[in-house]
Parts: sequence; structure tokens; C-alpha cells
Amino acid sequence: MIGEFFILRRQIEKEIASAFSNENGRILDIGSGSNPNYQEIMKGTIINFDIKKTGKSHLVGDAGFLPFKKNSFDKIIIVNSLYYFKNPFKVIERIGILLKKNGKLVIVNPFFYPIHDIPDDKYRFTEYGLKTILQDYFKIEKIREIGGFFNIPAVMLHSLIKGLPLLAPKSVKWLIQLMAYIVFYIPYILAQLISVLDVFDRTKRWPTYYVVVAKKI
Repeated sequence: MIGEFFILRRQIEKEIASAFSNENGRILDIGSGSNPNYQEIMKGTIINFDIKKTGKSHLVGDAGFLPFKKNSFDKIIIVNSLYYFKNPFKVIERIGILLKKNGKLVIVNPFFYPIHDIPDDKYRFTEYGLKTILQDYFKIEKIREIGGFFNIPAVMLHSLIKGLPLLAPKSVKWLIQLMAYIVFYIPYILAQLISVLDVFDRTKRWPTYYVVVAKKI
């Protein structure tokens, strides 16, 4: 989607670029999808793993059964996928085996966002849930909230633009999509500009995303 969370995206990309600055690392991207644009700022050798075959995926399968040897990777990244997994605890346990000693895990996960991709959208982890799911295998180096109370209007408008066409019959989906863009797109861009006020939101109760950087123990 054009202009998708452009302010938040830059903040997320900054965290990813910082975590993946070593050119020599071997990286596994779990749930890489069809358009992992964030990989453009990542250094290292990247292997894309996804449940569906795409033009980017190297291997296809269920994240609960990652077919790699012990200590295979220097770093692993999961962007907007952890909440789709059937058993995210099992996936994290397996990642702990696949990472080398002191290897890094980076997770980008939505929190405040409407249910979508039914029935695959399963989980929302708070900061404390993320700490719990990682505590047996990782030392958390950073958990950062991306977005806050003032980004809520942008989240709602984003959901409307993407979600309304899904409710329409196939024959008119293109028309509903066009209408959604015409009606909501400019307010959506303006709402994102308002989200810069999130610097004043100290509550930590309304994050749009969490970014987690953790090291294998």
C-alpha cells in the first residue's frame, strides 16, 4: 500500500539496519513473504523461509518445523509473522537451537491493529508476553514501542483502506478499493503526520508495533 505507515516504517528500518550491520552474518528470515523490502537495509547472506511459495522464498514450510541444523545461523528475523504461527512458543524454542551462541533474534510484531487475514491472525503479544516467550532461550537487549496513542487514527484508516474491499463481492472489489483510496487516503496521510506527537505518549499502552532485539544465551 502506497505510503504505508511511512513514519513508523522508518523507525522500524532504523532498528533493523542497526541489528543487521555485519556483512558476514548468515541470516534466516522466517515468514519473509513476497515483498520483504526491509532486506534492502540488511547486510549478510539471507535465506527466506515462508509458508507459501513466492518469488523471494528459498524454502517453503511450517515455521514450527524449521528444517535446519543446530547452530546454522548468526541471526534470525521475524517481521509481522510471529502472530500467525500456530505455536509461537515452539518456533522460539526451535530458533534457540538454530542460532549460534550469542546469535541475535529480531522480531517486529504488531500489537494495536484490527484482526485481519482471518483465520490466520492469532496472537497479540504485549511487551511482557514477548519477554515471557523469549525468557528461556534469550537475553533481551531491546524492546522498543513503535507508534502510540496518536497513531491510532492512522491504524484505523489503514485498516479501512485495506479491509473494505475484502467485504465486497469479487466483481466489485476493484471499485470498493478505488473508493476507499479516494475517500480515506488523504486523511490517512494526514493521520500519519499527526502520529509524530507520539513522542509525548509515555504510557506505553498503545504501541502499533514492538521491535525486539534478543541474544541467544
